[in-house]
Amino acid sequence: MATAWNYKADMINACNCDWGCPCNFNAKPTNGSCEGGWSAHITDGICGDTRLNGMKFAVFGRWPGAVHEGRATARIWMDESATADQRSALEDILKGKFGGMPWVIIAATVDTWLDTAYVPFEWNYEETRSSVNAGNQIRITLDTMKNPVSGLDATATILLPNGIITKELHATATRMFSVFSPGLKIAAPGKYGFYCNVEHGT
Repeated sequence: MATAWNYKADMINACNCDWGCPCNFNAKPTNGSCEGGWSAHITDGICGDTRLNGMKFAVFGRWPGAVHEGRATARIWMDESATADQRSALEDILKGKFGGMPWVIIAATVDTWLDTAYVPFEWNYEETRSSVNAGNQIRITLDTMKNPVSGLDATATILLPNGIITKELHATATRMFSVFSPGLKIAAPGKYGFYCNVEHGT
């Protein structure tokens, strides 16, 4: 039997789509392909007998088409402070080995998993001013969307009753978004970001 797991987490996420991201509405990515992913700080979680509280992680990849079409190359990053048991448990969760939403679905779209990276995380969860750095490999800084006529801040909350990552997200722009690691490089500043609270598990 698969190991039971669950967690609550804050998430900061980014991709190369225009603000709002067509993928949220079951449409093709803005540019036809998806380059992006998710980062999270687990506030409360457990996998079997292993506590996951305080763990930070990121999953980013490149999908040649829409995410659901698969064929992705992706990597997992974890906070280097995680114990050996935490590293093993979280990697199995994120690669879908224990089942549970959303990772059993996302992992099925990945053809190539690059080696997991263990790096220091800098995490700041502060709505549209949120940011995350994972070593020198991931840089995300959210920003408010701007009204193209007035230049004023524009905000949006998207409700997704059938969403697999979250049922409610807060759409933003990105001031900075880059992934620079062996086998995976992304640069898409000024595109789409969002922050949200999630509950995932079996």
